[in-house]
Amino acid sequence: MKNLNPEALLQKEQDRLVLWLPVLLGIGVGWYFALPTEPDIKFVLGVVSVTLIAIALFGRNYTLRTLFIGLLIIMIGLLRAEVRTISVDAPILHEEIFSRLTEGQINDIQSKEKGDKLILSDLQIDGIDESETPKYISVSLKETAQGLNIGDIVRLNATLFPPPTPVMPHAYDFARMFYYEQLGAVGYSYKLPNILEKAPAGNFEQKLNALRLDLTERILAPMSEENGWIAAAMMVGEQSGVSKESADILRDSGIYHVLSISGLHMSLAVMIMYFASRLLLSLYPSFAMRFPVKKFAAVIGLCSAFTYLLLAGYPVPAVRSFIMVACVMLAILFDRSGISIFSLAWAAMLTLLWQPESLLGASFQLSFAATVAIVIFYERYSHILYGRDNGFISKIWLYFLGIILTSLVATIATTPLVIYHFNRFTLWGIAANMLMLPLASFWIMPAAVIAFLLMPFRFEYYPLVALDSGISLMMKGARLFASLPYSQISLPSPSFLGLLAVVFGGLWLCIWQKKWRLLGVPLMLVGIATIALHKPYDLLISSDASKIAMRLDDGKFVFLRGKADSFDGQVWLRTHGQEEGLSLDEWDEKLGSCDKHKCTITAYGKKIVVTRGKKNIEESCDEKPDIVISGNYLGDIANCLNVPLLIDSTYLERNGATALRFEKGNIQIENSSKYRGNRVWVNNVN
Repeated sequence: MKNLNPEALLQKEQDRLVLWLPVLLGIGVGWYFALPTEPDIKFVLGVVSVTLIAIALFGRNYTLRTLFIGLLIIMIGLLRAEVRTISVDAPILHEEIFSRLTEGQINDIQSKEKGDKLILSDLQIDGIDESETPKYISVSLKETAQGLNIGDIVRLNATLFPPPTPVMPHAYDFARMFYYEQLGAVGYSYKLPNILEKAPAGNFEQKLNALRLDLTERILAPMSEENGWIAAAMMVGEQSGVSKESADILRDSGIYHVLSISGLHMSLAVMIMYFASRLLLSLYPSFAMRFPVKKFAAVIGLCSAFTYLLLAGYPVPAVRSFIMVACVMLAILFDRSGISIFSLAWAAMLTLLWQPESLLGASFQLSFAATVAIVIFYERYSHILYGRDNGFISKIWLYFLGIILTSLVATIATTPLVIYHFNRFTLWGIAANMLMLPLASFWIMPAAVIAFLLMPFRFEYYPLVALDSGISLMMKGARLFASLPYSQISLPSPSFLGLLAVVFGGLWLCIWQKKWRLLGVPLMLVGIATIALHKPYDLLISSDASKIAMRLDDGKFVFLRGKADSFDGQVWLRTHGQEEGLSLDEWDEKLGSCDKHKCTITAYGKKIVVTRGKKNIEESCDEKPDIVISGNYLGDIANCLNVPLLIDSTYLERNGATALRFEKGNIQIENSSKYRGNRVWVNNVN
């Protein structure tokens, strides 16, 4: 029983306690976003003060001191998230506006398959007061604009909408993401903008975006369009031009992560720069004998990593990778060991302090989950693999074994998160990564680094041609794996509590070193098992009723309005572990009848009427239905006042996307607004 004493256990793991700091900070950040209303900052500061006093009073008691320090870190996480929310507050468009004259400065240009997308700042929108004008807006063009540059001041007629709300209860809240990006409206323009003034000198951010755009154009010039955009994603983080077909192939094969500037890209790039500069400096014996060549090479590697980070636009995976690489390079400078779980903990801490909202994103979660698992695996078992001298052939086999084990560990660590966020499991991902990693290490990334180094001299053509060939080979392999049977298996998400159990169990298993770490395994299994508890919805309605889907007896969804390949439709299907939905043409007509104006359905013991347009809506409630669903206002139609459940435009404006379950004659209703809470990104939109 002595071994079960908490104080004794904590003291045995004392050197690992620091690894819980980013976890506790993340708990505080997550607590903030889980709250239904904004917390009182005075109350939070009061709790922080009381906790500091408690630490001072109970500092001699090891267990109490540890608990109070943990509470303090949690409250710091909550406080940092609230301060971040206050600091990025900016106006958000409240209602849609059509064909409104808009002037602004181009802050970024993102190329798409069907035209460019402009991010505009310093805005003037006709009819919108300056105090209510968003800081940034996103405007999609119907075609590619020629002659536009970042920093240009333009005028166009734009149709703008508030940031989109969740497409179903519990779905991702894009309005929250846009709030932290200070993106107050999204929209489109049918006509190309007029340039009022060419780009002035601009600030650092605009110059950086302009440089990224210039590099993207130079990368695309000698390469095929498909490979060029993949190269741009890998080299400067410009993913907007990657075609849906290419993205789907990479995703289905399990190597979609190549499009994100993450640990793989940055570590390979810095490794190439470090070893190349060290080799070149060592070629001069007199210099190498007098100066620490190894440390000079580390400085060059660190500078190249920072440059890479700036060019990428510092997304979360790149920031995490930079901090990890920086720890390694700084460790070389100070004659220390840099690759460890502790440097990863600092990377997580700094990322959460810099952008607390990143905790909610799949990028942050997948990036750190994979890296933690890999680092811990090699921390515990590298002595078995590499603990003895090996010959050349053995080293080659160990290299490929390392690739297999790294892919396996990363796949196991990220699979629950991938299923939760994307409802997909890639069966052949490990094999595909075995093909991709050597190709990236010895062909793709060296060609990319050489192209970068030669760009100032305009000699990047031949390295980019070589890069084009390497990416072509990678895409051929990806197509092969994507075409194999069961390349993608669709699964419903585990519950949110199940996800928390998986994450906490995984952290418990990785952070602790004693045998009690194995308690994390059953916790992870319980979390994954919550997939079996998934309870499907029977009727799904988008926030404007433009998409409506109903679940049939065989579990498949038929779309009464909208299409299955729409964004809303894809989210609905994937959430239920499905890939394809049924159209009305495939629908069993025995369930009811549909015409161009409405559908009348008898299902789940209820008569359901769905309007499909604005005409003849006064007839929607004539047949005494149990449920009427319409994107129009029906409140002034006498017959509709007696309908038990009337879901019209007024209802949807108030409640957002709606989902229904039918159980034994009862109707269970869930609305997205219920789960969004009374938060600033909700109030500003609604």
